Amino acid sequence: MAGMEYKFDVIEKKWQAQWKKDQAYRVSNVSDKPKYYVLDMFPYPSGAGLHVGHPLGYIASDIYSRYKRLKGFNVLHPMGFDSFGLPAEQYALDTGQHPAVTTEKNIATFKQQLDNIGFCYDWEREVRTSDASYYKWTQWIFLQLFESFFNKQTQKAEPIANLRAAFAKEGNSAHPMPNVQHHRTKFTADEWNGMSQADQEDILMQYRLAYCGYGEVNWCEGLGTVLANDEVVNGVSERGGYPVVKKKLRQWYLRITEYADRLLEGLEKIEFSDAMKEMQTNWIGKSSGAEINFAIQLPPQPP
Repeated sequence: MAGMEYKFDVIEKKWQAQWKKDQAYRVSNVSDKPKYYVLDMFPYPSGAGLHVGHPLGYIASDIYSRYKRLKGFNVLHPMGFDSFGLPAEQYALDTGQHPAVTTEKNIATFKQQLDNIGFCYDWEREVRTSDASYYKWTQWIFLQLFESFFNKQTQKAEPIANLRAAFAKEGNSAHPMPNVQHHRTKFTADEWNGMSQADQEDILMQYRLAYCGYGEVNWCEGLGTVLANDEVVNGVSERGGYPVVKKKLRQWYLRITEYADRLLEGLEKIEFSDAMKEMQTNWIGKSSGAEINFAIQLPPQPP
């Protein structure tokens, strides 16, 4: 019957405008209600707009957010955009446009599409990884890691200045070097104080949580960058299909192995599914090696 027709183009447009005017999904930091945080994976805002995989995941979290809100929780449900890095750079090269322009345009398209679907996002909490106000904090975190080492005695990160002071007083007897392949794994206070500044900095680099070193990486000449293992498919880059080769390069690393136990212990304190915990455990990748001594019988020596 014509009278029973659901005129979605009229009804939804009207109410979405009303929700936006009333700030229906705005969340206050100050509330007597119990807090609940529902976080979606931030999409990369490509020029093609949303694909079916985006709402497939977002619909479930949107339903859950509404459910918790109706159960009396103060629900924080933000949305953001993973808009910085290789995809934006490659798109700019392919189309001859500045990435800042295309990224802004693509984000506007994504937001319009997400709003058309009717998701309950608090857009005042929007995050864009391409904004200086965001990535300045990733730069800040890197500096904190660079100026820190993991103290195995206290089981926490401490300023590298503490390590300098300890070395000057007692060498590294209380702080074994993480890099057992280094040519100088042990030294006394006198030896430390007698080193050149360059040698001291080389030693400290073996302790820093963010450190520079040489390692074999997936190098893609076509993209001009290093790729993670999951970005390489059958010997070529997932993006663009360019050849990828193994190459030894100097690059930055995070000394995850030093605080692997802390990360694993932390997994037991959060409400993740067993499947997610197993995934994170494998990513942390703690492993224990073995040392074997073989008795060798030497042949008799000639007289």
